[in-house]
Amino acid sequence: MKAKTFENLIRKVVREEIDYALRREIKTLKEDLRDELKPTITEHKEKMVEIPEATKTSLREKIMGNEPIKQRKKQNFVSDGTLNDLLNETAAGDTNLNSGNAPVSLSQPFSTSAPLPMDTTGMPKSVANAVTRDYSGLMKAINKKKGL
Repeated sequence: MKAKTFENLIRKVVREEIDYALRREIKTLKEDLRDELKPTITEHKEKMVEIPEATKTSLREKIMGNEPIKQRKKQNFVSDGTLNDLLNETAAGDTNLNSGNAPVSLSQPFSTSAPLPMDTTGMPKSVANAVTRDYSGLMKAINKKKGL
């Protein structure tokens, strides 16, 4: 056997042995990683706290008020049933508009000629300037362009 042929044969055998050993090591490393990455499920047991009945109804009372709900005859405003139910709820006025939690306060007009006070603390200066700017001149120009 020539030296070159013998050298190539040894290289081939060594390469095969290294491939076999690497595959075996990689397989065991993957199994170890899989075991480490498996999520561990831990069960937390918490005690349920009983909520007093007064607390349960306080939010409802804030929104709806203490007055009994008036039963009104349902009117047929539109042919769509869902929209008709919504309009009937609105017409019944089932929300408490006198509290501070009301969706809309009817005690004050929606718009006034005076600018609304605005707290701009914490806003960037450019945003604060844009929020507090007097846009009346711009609105007049837009209305003039529209022909209003």
